[in-house]
Amino acid sequence: MKRRGLATLLALFFLSFSICGCGSSPWRYDPGTPERPSGLVATAGDGEVTLSWSPANGAAGYNVYCATSSGGSAASVAKIANVTGSSAVVSGLGNGTRYYFVVSAVNAKGESAVSDEASGIPSPPGPFRQADLQGTWRFNALVSGEDARWMRGVAVIDAGGGVTVASFADSTGGNVAPAELFSTMSIQPDGSVSQAGAAAGFHGVLAANLYKDMVVGTSSLGGASRMMVVLQKVVPGITFSAADIKGTGRLVAGPLAYVYHQLSSGGLREWEYASCQVGQDQGVTYLSINAPTPRQLPGGGSKVVSLSITADGIVAETLYPGVVPQPAALITEGVMSADKMTVVGTATDASGAPVLRIMQLVHPPAVLLTSASYTAADLAGEYGFHALYGAAGPGWAYGEQSVDAIGTAAFSSWRDAGGTISLPASYTLTLDQQGALTDAADPSFHGEFSYFKDMMVSIRTDAAGAHSLGIALRRSP
Repeated sequence: MKRRGLATLLALFFLSFSICGCGSSPWRYDPGTPERPSGLVATAGDGEVTLSWSPANGAAGYNVYCATSSGGSAASVAKIANVTGSSAVVSGLGNGTRYYFVVSAVNAKGESAVSDEASGIPSPPGPFRQADLQGTWRFNALVSGEDARWMRGVAVIDAGGGVTVASFADSTGGNVAPAELFSTMSIQPDGSVSQAGAAAGFHGVLAANLYKDMVVGTSSLGGASRMMVVLQKVVPGITFSAADIKGTGRLVAGPLAYVYHQLSSGGLREWEYASCQVGQDQGVTYLSINAPTPRQLPGGGSKVVSLSITADGIVAETLYPGVVPQPAALITEGVMSADKMTVVGTATDASGAPVLRIMQLVHPPAVLLTSASYTAADLAGEYGFHALYGAAGPGWAYGEQSVDAIGTAAFSSWRDAGGTISLPASYTLTLDQQGALTDAADPSFHGEFSYFKDMMVSIRTDAAGAHSLGIALRRSP
């Protein structure tokens, strides 16, 4: 036993000596250069921007770089060195100016490559506060790229922004929400919504309407999965009835007109745009339908589906017997907004493709179509814009969009899932008396301006042939 113990000690000694001969202590671990930080999120406040990111392996600390231009030159970049932890508050900034940030990890061996860029515009306290997010929200989401599917359910947000998914379903039969869908949610004074933790890549905006009842956001769900999600708040005291989704007869306002914009992912990956009307019997007739791949008019001009609605605002389409041709998809659990002008739903179409559909009433049921009044000046304002592409391509995109009094739409910021930050070209919108939006330079563009003039929904095909659905929410009332 003594000889065996001595042999073991000698073996350990020679192993130790061999390692020391390489020029370092046998007990010292060499971590190497740290990994590049990921998941950088910028949350703007009053004269400051709060940054958070995912911890990088091997990091002893972090350097934060700030500039007033994207990819700023070395001369224009300010550096905050030796930050501990995976968050920082950059203060002393000018309100109304967009600041761009990157973060690197450092240790004794050196500095990593910088993270992806994030930006924020400091602003004084605005019309939005954390309490606006508190409550129960129904959500519908479409995932494109890898693992294409629709998702829907109910999420409850507490006073601190913590999110609990109370129910969940997806088109694959799943009933457990992915970790990257929701986490702790926070809001900036301008209505921008962000999340922490596994969902830190989420970028969203809260509607500035009377009820502040809609959040639209985009994010990645790991790998090449890209998502758009629409959350609609359950507003206490708002109830719904059949009168909210049917025509009123010729003696009042006649049929109820609505349009829908839809995007599919998976195998089809196309947009669809349709114009419809609902009779007093709740029967829906398609007036037109458009898509990159030609569609036959469902029902050939006759009634196609019957609409129903529950007291808590869940809208369903039921197919009439013998309808030829049938619509490719039926909405069975659409969610009506608190202002009773928008229905958001998901479905699986006849080809097996998951779809996200946004239905917008052109006017309330008892209002005459001819009484609506729109001018290009109604479009003027600032919008938070989000888009999802049916193919992997750019995946998602979000940005800040302004529209002037003659309908010229321009972006002041832009980012897509591929990291592109160059601004898209401006374009000019034309608005008709039913709220329909067109772009003379792009025949694929079909849009609708909401009756209360706070949201634009559109579909289009970009120069590379990618089909997208876009939602722009007005930034302030």
